[in-house]
Amino acid sequence: MKPLLPFRIFNKAPVALAVEDQNWYRIKAETQAEQTTIEIYIYGEIGGWGITANQFIQDLKAIDDGVSPIVAAFNTIGGDLFDGLAIHNALNRLGERCTARIDALAAS
Repeated sequence: MKPLLPFRIFNKAPVALAVEDQNWYRIKAETQAEQTTIEIYIYGEIGGWGITANQFIQDLKAIDDGVSPIVAAFNTIGGDLFDGLAIHNALNRLGERCTARIDALAAS
């Protein structure tokens, strides 16, 4: 019998969001070597703390320059169906600039 290899996690999230942020998402732009990348972290229950998809989309539009690649990282148990659909449609409209990554869980 062949020995088992050690278990390793390759897509581990680089940063964990603190609960005291009272927000289920964070959007930030990072510039490295003249290349800006917009990172979106959706961690927690979508629609929680009274923050809707409308606020998420407004914040995304405020930071999006229309050309930078966008990485959306998810670790969520789900949440409000209609907010989730609105977020999906907003990210889908970004086209090939947007890449989704599941850091731990994308449920519901």
